Amino acid sequence: MSPRSPSPAKEPSALLRAASLLETELLQLESISRQARKIPLTTEKNIARAAKELEEALTLPERLAAGLSALAQAMATMQGRQQAALEPLAAFASEIRQRRERMLEHMRAFAALGTAAAELTARIQSGGERAATLADADEQLARIASDARALFELSHSEDFPELAKEADALKQRALALRRRLGPQA
Repeated sequence: MSPRSPSPAKEPSALLRAASLLETELLQLESISRQARKIPLTTEKNIARAAKELEEALTLPERLAAGLSALAQAMATMQGRQQAALEPLAAFASEIRQRRERMLEHMRAFAALGTAAAELTARIQSGGERAATLADADEQLARIASDARALFELSHSEDFPELAKEADALKQRALALRRRLGPQA
């Protein structure tokens, strides 16, 4: 097993960058608000400092609005990415549903063939069959083999390999039983 090389650091998404910048601006506004209100307005120097803090705080709403706009744009981009990922899944869900329905149809057909073969085999194994009944059994086995072959071909062409394999095995069993009955029929 080869050692895995560390993956390069992933750059933060536009959403994270916008949210982080907005959070930084908001924290700065909150800090200025707290600090400015603590300045005692008792000296000319303090009043000038408070006015400067207030002026700086008044520029922050524009930057916050720009940050909110960038965040909204990043969220719209994220929503577009989400939609782009979900649309193919909707089509895939439809394909899954269609394939499941088709497989169930094949499975029902296979089950019906299996049931017919099992009933016929039980009848033959019960003994006491007359020539007419054996001829009827041969005809039924031929029909089961033919139907199993058709199911095999259809399942194979529709890419259901397991079902095709089972249908082929049923066909082979029906043909083998026909061969065993052959001289008596």
